[in-house]
Amino acid sequence: MKAISRRDVLWHGPVVMVDSNLDFLKQVFQALRETEKDGLLTDRRDEGLTGISGLKTVGALQRLVGLFAGDPRACYLEIGVFQGLTLVSAALQAPGLACFGIDNFATLDPDEKNKEITTERLQRFGAANATLIDSDFEAALAGLDARLDGRKIAVYFIDGPHDYRSQMVCLLLALGHLHDRCVIVIDDANYACVRQATADFLAGHPDFKMVFEAYSPAHPANMEGAELERWEEGWLNGVNVLVRDAEGLLPDMVPPTESDKTRHFNEWLVHRLRRAELAPEAVALADAICIGDMAAEEKARKALLEKYGIWRDVSDGRYRDRNTYSTGLTEGRFTNIPD
Repeated sequence: MKAISRRDVLWHGPVVMVDSNLDFLKQVFQALRETEKDGLLTDRRDEGLTGISGLKTVGALQRLVGLFAGDPRACYLEIGVFQGLTLVSAALQAPGLACFGIDNFATLDPDEKNKEITTERLQRFGAANATLIDSDFEAALAGLDARLDGRKIAVYFIDGPHDYRSQMVCLLLALGHLHDRCVIVIDDANYACVRQATADFLAGHPDFKMVFEAYSPAHPANMEGAELERWEEGWLNGVNVLVRDAEGLLPDMVPPTESDKTRHFNEWLVHRLRRAELAPEAVALADAICIGDMAAEEKARKALLEKYGIWRDVSDGRYRDRNTYSTGLTEGRFTNIPD
């Protein structure tokens, strides 16, 4: 890419004074535009490197890590490894870049084979620069200093739990470890809670800007045939891409969020109930009752009672409502003040 001087750059019309960070931002835009056009940069599906990420998402990560291939201070980090598609793809595209993947393989792993599959792929494809961190993501993020060895996260792929709090934890706990020119790729942005977390993070951290967003019409579980194939080749279940923009070179752009916050408010209403852990099963039962599906109702009722059996000893000892989980907490405590 041709070097751009401080005095000859047109950005949204007027001539502006910029520093070299604008060159980098333009490289990010170019990488995303190339991904939109061509998808994967390197395709190794025929060699068995597959997964459940959209191919454009993988292609974007491949191109973005290449922007930092010559920076010894930089590294790649992802939350949510599954079977290693994105971790291996990133590592192979930038073999000199340290790459880290965090996953404790607690979900989406009914046969408990995902760690084994990931490890085998890392070895078979020769991704020697990739490190798998088998840990809860929150614990791993809290202990990143020991892992990164002074490196800063240049490309950060967030594809772990998709509840609002987990999204915010992934963003906030990584803040102090982010490269001064980091790119954050947030997967599964189709989910409203993911977009809300992105929007709230941007509102509280104006030195970050969203530069790209893409969504599909439904979760892939609700698509099939040609429609599913189309979105598997694309961004699959949605994506938000953020960059650090400390100079304020970019305009504000935020993902669409829901004006009605009922479901967010319901989180508090559910959490304070004594059977809060049974919420998914309870909602499934309510759905079956509402549509009059007797077979589904019986199945959901059985699942609910089975889950109740697991939590009974804990939940029976709570109040029916307005549980605060504050028993035993201090009645008053100060932090230490320096002498």
